[in-house]
Amino acid sequence: MISPITGDYAKSNEPTTWCDFNTALRYAQTHEQDGLSFVLTSGIVFVDIDEVDEKPAEVREKMLDLASSLDTYCETSVSGKGLHFLCYGSLPENARKKNDTLGLEMYDNRRFVCMTGNVVGDSTEIRDLSDRIVELNKQYLGQPVKYKPIVRKQATKTDRELIDKIRNSRQGAKFDRLYRGDWQGSYETQSSADFALARILAYWTQDEGQIDSIFRSSGLYRPKWDHSGGYYARRTINMALSLAHNTAEM
Repeated sequence: MISPITGDYAKSNEPTTWCDFNTALRYAQTHEQDGLSFVLTSGIVFVDIDEVDEKPAEVREKMLDLASSLDTYCETSVSGKGLHFLCYGSLPENARKKNDTLGLEMYDNRRFVCMTGNVVGDSTEIRDLSDRIVELNKQYLGQPVKYKPIVRKQATKTDRELIDKIRNSRQGAKFDRLYRGDWQGSYETQSSADFALARILAYWTQDEGQIDSIFRSSGLYRPKWDHSGGYYARRTINMALSLAHNTAEM
């Protein structure tokens, strides 16, 4: 996401890189940008349902039930195959945000939303769904995660020793595919695969530097890992460490 203010990457946690709609529109038109993005701040919830018509019948029916309960602003996603909803409200503390099986995501802060303006349905205004969005989040994504503080430890094995140990474990086959960069067909996006590899590594080592080092040596490594001064990498690793520390099993 390019900021019309700085001409560099915008940051979802840095308001000085944001601007008003008219300024963004002028910048997009004069600089031949593909479109506009909206950054979520407290008080607005974004619901993203991917490729509704391409899901298995059971999942599609569940997602259509969710869509019918969201009587608020809705537009098609950039691909034209998904639905984006915006409503007033907030998610519960430590709410679950994503389910790849359902192709469903919910966010309410520090997140960019790509806007198309291709409105679906009759509602053209963002409505207040504070009375139901919390329960919908729990119903479709599960109960909020109860987090414990992350305990980080210095690595006790070299990268090669750790890679060999993981390959010889019950996670070996899954790890090996991800480490080779083989994600298509198993994950909807490469970002999902990035997180899956980070989660495996976080199960075996709590050393952030070692997770970063091994990821960089994998087939999944790409320029996005270093975007915004390494924010994407840090966020992925911290989320993986947090989940590894707060769940009994992978």
